[in-house]
Amino acid sequence: MKHDKNVKGEVVAQEMTGGQIIVDHLIREGVTHAFGIPGHGDTALIDAFVDRKDEIQLLPAMHEQNASHMADGFYRSSGRVAAVVTSIGPGATNTLTGIATAFADSLPQLVITGGVHTYMMGRGVLQEVDRPHSDNFPRMAEPVVKRWFNPSHVEQIPNMMEQAFNAMLEGRKGPVLFNVPQDVQAEFATVTMNDGKKRRTAARAFGDPEYIARAVELLLAAERPVLLAGGGVIQAEATDELSAIAEFLGAPVTTSFMGKGAFPEDHELFACACGDLGSIPGNAMTRSADVLLAIGCRFSDRITSSYKQGITFDIPKTRLIQVDLDGFEIGKNYPVEVGILGDAKAVLGAILVELEAKGQRRDYKSSAQFKELEQRKVEWEEFLRPLRTANVQPITASQVLVEARMALPRDTIVVTDSSNPQNQVFNEFPVYGPRQHITPGGMSGIGFALPAAIGAKLGKPEVPVCAVFGDGAFLQTGTELATAAMLGTPVIFLVINNGGWGAIRNLQLNMFGEDREIITNFKTPDGSKWMADIAGVAKSLGCEGERVIDASQIGAAIERALASGKPYVIDAICAIERPHSNMHVTGWWDITVPAYLGDLRAKYVEGRGF
Repeated sequence: MKHDKNVKGEVVAQEMTGGQIIVDHLIREGVTHAFGIPGHGDTALIDAFVDRKDEIQLLPAMHEQNASHMADGFYRSSGRVAAVVTSIGPGATNTLTGIATAFADSLPQLVITGGVHTYMMGRGVLQEVDRPHSDNFPRMAEPVVKRWFNPSHVEQIPNMMEQAFNAMLEGRKGPVLFNVPQDVQAEFATVTMNDGKKRRTAARAFGDPEYIARAVELLLAAERPVLLAGGGVIQAEATDELSAIAEFLGAPVTTSFMGKGAFPEDHELFACACGDLGSIPGNAMTRSADVLLAIGCRFSDRITSSYKQGITFDIPKTRLIQVDLDGFEIGKNYPVEVGILGDAKAVLGAILVELEAKGQRRDYKSSAQFKELEQRKVEWEEFLRPLRTANVQPITASQVLVEARMALPRDTIVVTDSSNPQNQVFNEFPVYGPRQHITPGGMSGIGFALPAAIGAKLGKPEVPVCAVFGDGAFLQTGTELATAAMLGTPVIFLVINNGGWGAIRNLQLNMFGEDREIITNFKTPDGSKWMADIAGVAKSLGCEGERVIDASQIGAAIERALASGKPYVIDAICAIERPHSNMHVTGWWDITVPAYLGDLRAKYVEGRGF
């Protein structure tokens, strides 16, 4: 069946299959990319992409979790929704980690899975999850989607697709599941296709003027105001308003993992990161603030030093103004002086107008707070220096990041994984604008970076993309390099290869004792060290790859990668032994110590925040 390329507006009484309706609606909504894996449960659906392939790209993945991560990275880099298309049973269940990652970080994606034929539900057909309910996968996904849909008739699909996009994009964004029975994908119906954008509002949620006025009073009276930017600032495209307020008040700015990039990190008011693995200036500014304006931030344990009083924050001594689109987050972890429900851009814009009407721009360079910030930044650079300049083999991850930042263009998108690379990039790899830093902030899943970087590059093809992750993460999702090779996606994959689960190994030894390491060093049966030849694996999958053992080689390797125009793996051999693998701990994180470890347990209990 041929389709009119002009898919805007309303089209009346077309005979279409369920699969064709879904694809048509994706195109109408401006979706240009879908990621997935074919299976018997989605064959009729993916066939509907064949006649529309010049309007929407259906791209392959090697694993369904990675398809979701690709869609995630695509959205984070571009701000445009991508779809995920998978089969029934394991094809669907394999997506759950990816969906949960998007859900935790409030990011939209439409996950379309194959379902059991309506007339065979409950018979336990191949790959059906049929206990305690027929075709029960949607209930597995329910905790990590904003809404799920399971049409039983083709005629239901147009309205459900409109509702699916509404659910994804209204308020606090998030993923939606569309579980489509195989017969519903394949059967015809005569349906009217509506303009879905007319079924929802694009208006922003403005905060209560009374509460905005109260917030402005507090900010103007503050002697040591500080701004904390979360992911909500980037989602709402509120970075300009954030910068304007910071400069008006002379307020230092720090960020959460998801907020990194909301404020240029070479700005003199940037206070660096805060939290357990935050920075000296970041934690110093936040704990000494008299008023803290937090925007779109969940106050997770990582950026609050596990809520231990006076380490990162000293709330309620510090009076908190919290702005969030989700009222559940306001006051969830700290009491608020003023809680404002609304969109970050709308609320910050209103605060800025009120500030300019009621106050005067501050000459902050002469303030005690600004002078302290400058001094704390000097202390921080000295704190970082030893691992950045260490003359050791294997090299340190800090050296790799310093050299990489110098070699990569200013607008490079850096994508990180969980564990040490995530933490060190947060602190040691500056970015200068929104959507230049992509990380799994809430779920912090190992294996995210490689597939997400492929999606990020497809979403923003004109910008360099560099994924930074460890060898453990590579061993989880590294086969997705096959997709990068097939698509010719020119991403730089910078692997911190230390032959083990370095972050957890350090936790074991630092907190439990020198004799407590177990399964965090990669070894052969005879106890010899084992290390993956990641550059070799990359070449076997059709990518470029090279191994680097000296920090001075990193810059030249990145230049070769940029010039190649191909997916390129740099396998950087790094230290796993302490102190050269240690993190830069400036706060506190609640990692529990077993009760049988005596004095170590007692020290932990004495130090924790609860």
